[in-house]
Amino acid sequence: MLRHVFRTVLLATAVAMAGGNARAGGRTLSADLLEKVRIDGMLREWPRAIVKLNEKISGKPSRSDPRVSAVLGYDDKNLYVAMKVYDEKLVRTRGYGKREDHAVVIVAFPSKGGSYSTSQVLLYPGLPGKIGGVVKTSGGGKVRGAKIVEAPMDGGYTFEAQIPWATFRPARRWRVGLRGALQFVDVDEPGKVQAIIGTSSSSGGSSLPRLLLQAERGLEEDIRHNDLGKPDKVLFGDVAGDALIERVAIYKNYLTIVGPGYMKGKQFFYGELGVPDYSRITRFELRDVDGNGKDEIVIQKRLGGTDTYREVLIVQRIPKSGAPEPIFLHDVAIVTPEGTVRNKVQFSKGRRGQAITISQDEADWADKAPFMGAKQEDIPSTLLPWETIGSRTFEWDGSNFVQSREKKSQPKKPRKSDKPKREGPPAPPPPRPPNPEELLEKVYTLYRKDRKMKKAEPRFDFVTDVAADEQMERVIVHERDLVVWGPGFMDGATYTYTTMGFASPEDILHVTARDLTGDGKAEIMARGVLHAEASEELGGATVDRHAVFVYKVVGNRMQRVLAAETGRALGNNRVLGVMTFRGSTIELRPGLAVGWTKRTYPFPEDTEPGGGLEPLPLPWSDWSHTYRFDGSTFSRE
Repeated sequence: MLRHVFRTVLLATAVAMAGGNARAGGRTLSADLLEKVRIDGMLREWPRAIVKLNEKISGKPSRSDPRVSAVLGYDDKNLYVAMKVYDEKLVRTRGYGKREDHAVVIVAFPSKGGSYSTSQVLLYPGLPGKIGGVVKTSGGGKVRGAKIVEAPMDGGYTFEAQIPWATFRPARRWRVGLRGALQFVDVDEPGKVQAIIGTSSSSGGSSLPRLLLQAERGLEEDIRHNDLGKPDKVLFGDVAGDALIERVAIYKNYLTIVGPGYMKGKQFFYGELGVPDYSRITRFELRDVDGNGKDEIVIQKRLGGTDTYREVLIVQRIPKSGAPEPIFLHDVAIVTPEGTVRNKVQFSKGRRGQAITISQDEADWADKAPFMGAKQEDIPSTLLPWETIGSRTFEWDGSNFVQSREKKSQPKKPRKSDKPKREGPPAPPPPRPPNPEELLEKVYTLYRKDRKMKKAEPRFDFVTDVAADEQMERVIVHERDLVVWGPGFMDGATYTYTTMGFASPEDILHVTARDLTGDGKAEIMARGVLHAEASEELGGATVDRHAVFVYKVVGNRMQRVLAAETGRALGNNRVLGVMTFRGSTIELRPGLAVGWTKRTYPFPEDTEPGGGLEPLPLPWSDWSHTYRFDGSTFSRE
């Protein structure tokens, strides 16, 4: 789940927070996004110089000579440096050598492999009316398009410098995750360096302190405010906007995105991931999944407890709005104390476009039951080894990933179970279509006549043992009616039914049966959607509540023994719960959130039944509920 949080970082805020941030490796630098810069040597339009170059690197600076402070800025084309220098003497020749007064700008650019490339630019303020200033590379060449202008002041001078980003080869794409330092070389006598001072004694690479552009600085403040510490994982890739690289990182349970090309470099994003910490993230990578030239964010995370959980694969892209949106979700693993089922994920080029293939892989299981209830609402489930589907391939059609092909496989045999055999009556057979003898059309005709039903075919139709003796009963869903009859039920002469509480037949998504109480008779489970109108604050849109109803045939009537909310959706946002079955217990646990977070979820958290439904555990909830059959209904333990 992702909390859609954007911050617009104001210049005054970033500057005010940039001072006094000394670290072990030196002082972190902060550069501000500037609207207009006039290079005239005067610092009128700049904030007060806030970064002091007070770390001795070499030589013997006196207590008051030199004293240097600086400020950094940038725009799309240039990096700007302004300095205020208190120095009794400016030593300058037309040779602009390294043994003359000058400043040094050091910038290190990261790479996807984790290494850094370091560049140095030398700034030589001139002597007004005598010798002009120069901006040079460390190799001695003049920097094309650069400017430097100085101005005298009492006790020294000020200067402004403009350095084109093009000076630094990596800056064509990399302007995030930078490291840097400022230095000043003081020369009191020609050819003799008196002292070198700076913001850091480091000269390059990862040992340099961070150089934060404006949005990065704002993100750092939010990270510090939320006490998230250092990132667990940092990735670089082109996920949005122009061709510039973004920094995508995870801090504990937060995903962050920042970069000069993301939201025009004025905002950053961070969002909750719906897990307690990074240990629940089993895959985190950037790759171009849909073939549009931009990287998508691929995350695989564990949902559930420590010994029983699912893993879901989520692929997210960054639209113009800036908030990550999922374009593919699929369960890929189920882990229980009784065994493990894992699927393999492959990204490739398909027949029509980019493709994702989910296929069976690791499987260690003896009993199907612990896995059958671990399916997530509205997300394709993990491929199970006893089924005949070996793999599914999904291809990008320009707007969505749609299933393009499916490969069959032979069902695998379970390992030998060391558990005792099931006690009590045998489990009812799984649902299957009725054969001609089981149709009992005379009873169906009676039902149609009594209920004045049209001749439309039932939406669900199967047989299993739900009542009476060991003979099969026929179970159908006609319109909104759930109907049961059979040769052993009431001597095959009549039926029982209940009208389910869905608004329309189309809202009933799935109906099946299994023995949930351990009495050898199957209970009937119906999954569907209930609709409600949202409040005016939410625009009056329709709220969809996903629910599971469980019915049991008791004597000659149908009885609802459990009703639980398993998901909720509003527009593109949704939260989904997990319902699992173990013996004669049902557990409702937190699942996945898409769009909503704890802070943006617009509904109060329910902990008690509401509207006849057991409450939905939210992904950020610290509780789950277990229900056990007490002879008449499923009661919460």
